[in-house]
Amino acid sequence: MKEHRGFPWIILCLSFIIYPNSAQPNEASRRLSTDLMKNYNKMIRGVKDLGEITTLFIHFSLIRIAEFDEVNGKLSLVGYFGIYWNDYRMAWDPEQYYDTYTILFEEKEVWRPLIVLASPQEEFKRLGHDDNFFVRFSPNGNAEWFPGDIWATACTPDVYTYPYDTQTCVVTYVIWAYAVHEVTVKVLFDTVSLHVYTPHGMWDLIDTSVTSNVDVGRGLTSIDITLVMKRISTFHLINMILPIVFVGLLNILVFLLPVQSGERVGYSITVLLAIAVFQTLASDNLPSVSKPQVSLLCIKLLVDLILSALVTTLGIVTLYFYHMTESRRVPSCVAAVTRFVLCKNCCKDETNVIPEQEYEKHGIGAIESVSGKYNHSVKVTWTDVGKSSDILFAVFSLLTFLASNIVFVLYVAY
Repeated sequence: MKEHRGFPWIILCLSFIIYPNSAQPNEASRRLSTDLMKNYNKMIRGVKDLGEITTLFIHFSLIRIAEFDEVNGKLSLVGYFGIYWNDYRMAWDPEQYYDTYTILFEEKEVWRPLIVLASPQEEFKRLGHDDNFFVRFSPNGNAEWFPGDIWATACTPDVYTYPYDTQTCVVTYVIWAYAVHEVTVKVLFDTVSLHVYTPHGMWDLIDTSVTSNVDVGRGLTSIDITLVMKRISTFHLINMILPIVFVGLLNILVFLLPVQSGERVGYSITVLLAIAVFQTLASDNLPSVSKPQVSLLCIKLLVDLILSALVTTLGIVTLYFYHMTESRRVPSCVAAVTRFVLCKNCCKDETNVIPEQEYEKHGIGAIESVSGKYNHSVKVTWTDVGKSSDILFAVFSLLTFLASNIVFVLYVAY
């Protein structure tokens, strides 16, 4: 029992020994923070001589593409920078602070580079928020800063081959308020880091680059982040391209409608209005200004609209032929074309063969006159002209439809 009574005293003594040692790192960090902040001015760069250059080592990590609005030319990115530099005032001996090898400060407490988004969509925006991110220092004075945000930047799209287009957007940041001989930038990686990137549902990120540039004339150091994105066109193919093609194909069927139905003009106007609706939808989804040219899809829709208007006009012309009075003589050139299209002279009736009785009745000398009676050309009516015009205009519509779509595909593909 006596041995057990002494055991709590041993535990108590050990607690007095262990407690100060376990609390020492917190006390050391507090003391280190106080010592480092003595006479520290966050408005002055951390160099011994102001003639020295502060070198920033930078890399950029992209988390996701939040939005790309082609109509307004707006690209929104979610990502963060990794920025490293040296501040000699923040160096210390770890052994004097209980082997403390790192310490954190709020970014508003220490000097940090002023980096501004130079290609904003709405307003200039600097990296950091003064109270959301920390700067980590190591004993040799090296600083690590990881500011992140959602940046809305301007990007003028090139929708010439929409919806099979590839967009190249350049996001530019500049070192603000510091001359090129005061702060310089070195890029750690020449591409954007994608180890935390989440793919976008509409855009494939096919290439990236990160470069730093020095404009001595303007005294600016810039960081350019280039993103090359290719549109995923499956949605637009199903909901835009194929319906446009099928509506254009309907133009050809106008000339297959029976004249007696009285629906030709109404049908052709309906197709014309459908193309106009698609043109409105395309214009709503595309910017009014595009470099270097407007979209091929808009040009194709305009061509289809013109062809549809032409088909409507041709349909009215054919109705004019069908309802022409038979007392009006068919012009010889129109009759010749009609015979060729309907092949009236190729397939003759048996009535055009001279009967044997005519030879016996009129004799051999009258063969020529009798032949003229039975081998005269088939009479062409205005109904025949209407039928031949239906064939010609249908072939014309088919050829223009094929030409329009083939040219569009070739331009988009190449």
